[in-house]
Amino acid sequence: MVLTIVIAESALQLVPRQIQSDSQIKQYAQKRGKRPNEVLLDRAFHHAAMLKLAHRRNGAQIERMGRPDIVHTTLLQILETPLNWEGQLQVIVHTQEERVITVNPKVRLPKNYVRFVGLMEQLLTQHRVPIDGEALMQVEKTDLAETIRNLESDKLVGLSILGEPILLHNLTDQIAKFEKPVVFIGGFPRGHFSEETRRLMDEICCVDRKTLDAWVAAGRFVYDFEWGIGVAQGRIERKN
Repeated sequence: MVLTIVIAESALQLVPRQIQSDSQIKQYAQKRGKRPNEVLLDRAFHHAAMLKLAHRRNGAQIERMGRPDIVHTTLLQILETPLNWEGQLQVIVHTQEERVITVNPKVRLPKNYVRFVGLMEQLLTQHRVPIDGEALMQVEKTDLAETIRNLESDKLVGLSILGEPILLHNLTDQIAKFEKPVVFIGGFPRGHFSEETRRLMDEICCVDRKTLDAWVAAGRFVYDFEWGIGVAQGRIERKN
């Protein structure tokens, strides 16, 4: 059995074309020795430029953009886990620009955020890392629906405060009964899954009355799921 976690609608993207000529973006890129179209959009550095984006690109939801740290922290929470070490975790990052990043379970992500940003910039410009040899991460332009169909999952569950209330422990016990479950966790700072993403789910569940950060929800889910399928117990028994 393999659990797939989809970090959906993630706020991870290169600087949009509409603001690449902005002075704030150009200075940031120059300081890092890159072109404006080669750097990640990050609200911490590009807030003023993002406000202009809201006017230059009609419909841009800037409150959901520019937070690559969400993906970084969430990946660190779930990749360095017994579930992944046992080969029972698959991770997919879906971005708001309809790009899908496939993460090799062997990848060791940099814990330093600055190094992570550089890695993501390389990935989004060159489409895979490393360029040669086995790909540890690769990205393609495709919609999430097609990716989900290819997984041939037997259970699709989204975590959202809009869902039906359920204890996390009970939810992981239920999901552990399936062979190819998929769990959707939002990779955006605020708001809810789009209607298109919600339509992919069999059900939506709420595991707390307050919205949990993506990395908290993902980390707690993986931990409970490990216990539900006996991964934690099995690793200790083998050691003894």
